[in-house]
Amino acid sequence: MGVRPSKEWPFSRSAITPIYDIRIKQLLERPRMDQSFWAALAAALRVDNGAFHEQLVRLGDKAGIGEGIGVPRVFDVIAWMHQGQQGQAATS
Repeated sequence: MGVRPSKEWPFSRSAITPIYDIRIKQLLERPRMDQSFWAALAAALRVDNGAFHEQLVRLGDKAGIGEGIGVPRVFDVIAWMHQGQQGQAATS
């Protein structure tokens, strides 16, 4: 049996560790058994000389998320908020 991190683990290092769960998978339409998410995100952050990376840095700064927050975590926070808004709109 493989090791599977719990949802509580990222909160111990929430400033740097993004959460990748069903909510993010649904938003990004990723497969149930997704072995390539982190590689795909890393590639997306490098495309166009890092344009997406820089956009996330600017959004993190604008939101006042704070120093020491990694770009993948900024992406995670934005994705979670967006998915939450979509879920609320669907139930309204």
